[in-house]
Amino acid sequence: MTEDAFFDAQFPGTAHRLRELRARDKEFDQICADYHEVFSELALAPQTAGSTQTRYLADLAESVSDLRNSIEKRLQAPDRNNE
Repeated sequence: MTEDAFFDAQFPGTAHRLRELRARDKEFDQICADYHEVFSELALAPQTAGSTQTRYLADLAESVSDLRNSIEKRLQAPDRNNE
């Protein structure tokens, strides 16, 4: 799956705005890259029952949630370049 397809699936209807914001804002671009990386790591992580693995997966899930919230807030914010 390409990165564009991944983000289109994660944030439907925002592909154009997402690409535009990423091109203009290096910090936002890094947040998106981190989200993609951590989401992929969580999806591919083995689901073993060990307590260390469980904590690791919980930390990954929390990171994905925090990064997703950051992306959603930025996508919903007014465009600062058009003010």
